[in-house]
Amino acid sequence: MKLMNQKNAKFVKVFTVLFTIAVMTSLCAVTAFATGGGAVGSEAAYQSTIEFFITWIRRIGMMVAFVGAIMFALAIKNNDAEQKQAGLITMIAGFIVAALCAASSMFDLFS
Repeated sequence: MKLMNQKNAKFVKVFTVLFTIAVMTSLCAVTAFATGGGAVGSEAAYQSTIEFFITWIRRIGMMVAFVGAIMFALAIKNNDAEQKQAGLITMIAGFIVAALCAASSMFDLFS
């Protein structure tokens, strides 16, 4: 009998927690309406945000390529084949990221 009461108490606790979560979630739902410029303002904000990220990702890609070039130069100095390969791969990866950002117009992000 005692085991049955423990199971019921556990069930009541779990049910109370789930019910409370459901009620709180339904009470927190709020509908928000945009005012003002409509689609034109939101499209301009979207475009400026995407252009900001593209600019910085391109800069980071060029910095990665620069670090790869330094790694490659130091590997040539030490005559280490693995470090040469790692430097070239890093440099090429940076150039690929920068090239993708430069060619972002072909992905048609703003239509």
